[in-house]
Amino acid sequence: MVVSESCGMHTSPIPASLADRTAKLNGLFDRLRTNHFGIDTEIQRLLDAFAPWYRFAETQSRPQVIGLWGMTGTGKSSLIRSMVKAAELEDRTYWLDAGECQKEYWLGSFIERIEKLQTGTPFVLVVDEFQRARTKENGIDIEEATALRELWELLDSGRIITWPHFHHASNVIDFEGRFSRAMRAGVRIHSGRVVEGHEKFKELVQTHYSRSQNATWGIPDDIWDSFRGMHLEPQPSVAEIEDRLSTMNEKEILSWTEELLRNSQRARVVDASKMLVILSGNLDELYTAEKEALAELDPDVLLHRHRDIGLAGVQNALTELFRIEQVGRLGASHVVFPPIGKATVDKLVQHAVNELTGKLSAHCERSITVDDALVDHLRSTSAIAVLGARPVVQAVQNTVPLLLSQTMDLPSAEAATSIAFGITDGRYVARLMVDGKEHDAVLPLPVVRHDPHDTGENQITRTAVHEVGHLLCGMLLCGKKPLQVCARTRDPQVVGFVAWDRRPKMPHLRSEIIPELASLLGGWVAERIHFGADGVSTGSTRDIQQATDFALNMVKNHGMGGMPLYFAEHPSADPSGGIRTAQAAVDRQAREWMEAAEAMAIATLEGQQELFDRCVERLREKGSLNMRELEELLNPAEESQYIGTLNLTEA
Repeated sequence: MVVSESCGMHTSPIPASLADRTAKLNGLFDRLRTNHFGIDTEIQRLLDAFAPWYRFAETQSRPQVIGLWGMTGTGKSSLIRSMVKAAELEDRTYWLDAGECQKEYWLGSFIERIEKLQTGTPFVLVVDEFQRARTKENGIDIEEATALRELWELLDSGRIITWPHFHHASNVIDFEGRFSRAMRAGVRIHSGRVVEGHEKFKELVQTHYSRSQNATWGIPDDIWDSFRGMHLEPQPSVAEIEDRLSTMNEKEILSWTEELLRNSQRARVVDASKMLVILSGNLDELYTAEKEALAELDPDVLLHRHRDIGLAGVQNALTELFRIEQVGRLGASHVVFPPIGKATVDKLVQHAVNELTGKLSAHCERSITVDDALVDHLRSTSAIAVLGARPVVQAVQNTVPLLLSQTMDLPSAEAATSIAFGITDGRYVARLMVDGKEHDAVLPLPVVRHDPHDTGENQITRTAVHEVGHLLCGMLLCGKKPLQVCARTRDPQVVGFVAWDRRPKMPHLRSEIIPELASLLGGWVAERIHFGADGVSTGSTRDIQQATDFALNMVKNHGMGGMPLYFAEHPSADPSGGIRTAQAAVDRQAREWMEAAEAMAIATLEGQQELFDRCVERLREKGSLNMRELEELLNPAEESQYIGTLNLTEA
């Protein structure tokens, strides 16, 4: 659906003079950065793209397109709203949700509003969730909805041809036929009213739906609304219809009716060439692997990956979503928003607390504050890197008013001049200042702690052993860079994970196959070494599946076996062909690689027993190790002969 920021039907012009527009832009960067944290560079880039359009929109002949890309909850939509408000464009800014692009009405109502209110004038179109308007799936073009094809044309040319669909037309067509018969039967009209042939008029034209059966208007008043609806904006009022009708005879009424019907059949060109289009899309898959969309993922893991993604990574991601000519239509003005790191989370929660307590203090006419311990609690229990700012802000909005509401039920609350909230001994506490004395009150709201340390000790140990197996095999055999290793999560389906640095997708060499398989099997091998063959758990099921699929894929699809051939599982598996008579050879090659990978992983982990034990113990103790902790653990001076060449220091 289309959402306009305008509250009324008509929009006001943007500041008329170049000087006025320049004045609106002055200081805008500083104003925006006071409420949006960690994206100073992105704010400036957005303003650099926005300012030329804002100053010179009337001179452009094609729409300007700006793309805002990044993870969920990084402030894209919030920044857009703040910018258009500061530039006084709220009443000429329209929002479309690309998640609804398959619906028939998705673009139609927007086009109607633009035709009536904005054609040929500057306005802003924001298309949110634009990744959901994808036209490619797994590299294959998918069928586009009509509305989506029209949007791409609108983005490219700024013009779209519309065919009006007046739902009033059938009433007017019916009236034309009946009125023509009445004229042939001798009905005559003067000054809009019937003067001859009253009975025929009632029989042929006037219906029992007329509001005034005694009225003699040449156009019965029950279809005046239909005549009004046949006009484009601005539609005439009832009084204007009456005034015009009062000057007509029967021929002029028929001529007016025919004119309205002709106009309703004419195609019209909607001119949106002066618009600014802001596309906002989430590209979460650039930053996370499948099993990493977890609350425990360190925010700085995402930030580290972001440094390597850049505009080139976003362009590649767009070519996975849209056809190449469509990516070209998106232009070159792209702003890539970074994920929210720890420092930004800290600023967000403190800002949310300060803003909310300020409003509550003014409303309650007393000082309302939140101490550092409670702020830290809100941050640590609500921050989820892959979800951005929303969980943190929502936690503040939910918790603080609830604590205040419970406090106001206390007998001493009415006389309190200030109320400070905190946490003491695992309970929420309100500190009330009454008559110069501080009184502490324990509040009934339970402290919600998402504590993964409640997991059983045996499970923690097993998970730590498993993940350290992946960690050391991936690092020592494949040269991967670990950004985080976690052995305690809230997700019962994914009890641990290793987050690796994102490396460019490159063709695998044959020499890399066995080390990669050893990395995938590292967790399973670690469990066998530590717990014995009978102590291996089913937690390695997915690892074994991935390793097996990878080995078979290398032989069957990439010619990495003994012969450069493409193998098919079954005659019906691939209509393009493939060797179908050597499946035993394929299985044998994959099995040999798996056995070699298992032996390599065993040799690696047994050869690094001291380092392995140290990593397991530290991971059991802390539950999760970030980049800095991994660097300190893996790069001590005494271990330099093993991994001194691995640089884990952030750029």
